[in-house]
Amino acid sequence: MMNMQEKRAATVKSVSMVKSATVKSVLAVAARESRANVKPWLIWSVVIVLFNIAGVMKFEGVAAGDPDAVRKLTDAFPKVALAVMGISDLDMSTFAGYYAVLEFYAGIMAAVYAVALARNAVLRELTDGTYEFLFVRPVTRTAILTAKFAAALGDAVAFVAVNVVSSLLCLGLLGDVRGLDEGAAAIVIWRFSVWLFAVMLVFGAVSACAAAVCRRPDRGAAAGNASVIVAYCAGVAYDMLSDHDASVVFRLLSPFRYATPDEVIDGRAPAAFSVLAALIVLVGFATAYVAFSRRDLASR
Repeated sequence: MMNMQEKRAATVKSVSMVKSATVKSVLAVAARESRANVKPWLIWSVVIVLFNIAGVMKFEGVAAGDPDAVRKLTDAFPKVALAVMGISDLDMSTFAGYYAVLEFYAGIMAAVYAVALARNAVLRELTDGTYEFLFVRPVTRTAILTAKFAAALGDAVAFVAVNVVSSLLCLGLLGDVRGLDEGAAAIVIWRFSVWLFAVMLVFGAVSACAAAVCRRPDRGAAAGNASVIVAYCAGVAYDMLSDHDASVVFRLLSPFRYATPDEVIDGRAPAAFSVLAALIVLVGFATAYVAFSRRDLASR
């Protein structure tokens, strides 16, 4: 009887030790990924802070001028130029319109950063030649990739948080600006932050999928970067042809326009494009998991 109890106790202890080792291994992978991402995050954070300081603070000068003059100035540009600069159909004399233009560029930066985060989560050990670090862990590849994606997600959230905080602080420093409702402006900032995070999720999923599926790391990286370029060009084409029925094709190709600036400002999100974005995220990451679990990490 005692032997049976001892065996059960030994089994329970063994299972507990395995679980503990698994948790420690997963946390070690996540911690390693987070440490590797610190320097890029600091660089991108400094860039976005300086960008917001330079951008938001300049609104004071824009607001001090004649709103009609600002509108006439933007209307004088060719539509293609406005589309390239992300100014199409936006009133730059208002904080919402002005901030929407800033977030257009912030969105491009966020997309590039998200592509890098997801790509590195999948390929870091392969490109560094340190894939043995993964093999010695007593956990599945699914758990390893989940830990790495969790670390990347934390960096993405931190990046968006830096954008929100720096934008709100700059808003508070604007002082007495004619026609500026700080409460409404703060809401606009928060809405664009949600949009920014959604953009990062979509491009992160595309990049993770490409990095895991492509047999050569350089091709996976190129595919992820190309997705940002294609999305930007499609977004420009959509802005140029927004009044044409064919514009929906370009909108489908550009996650930057799954919610247009006006829709973000109003707090709206088209149901169809919201579902499309969710599908891209789910399918992209699911494909990355499947491809990563089958990949020969020892081959480049």
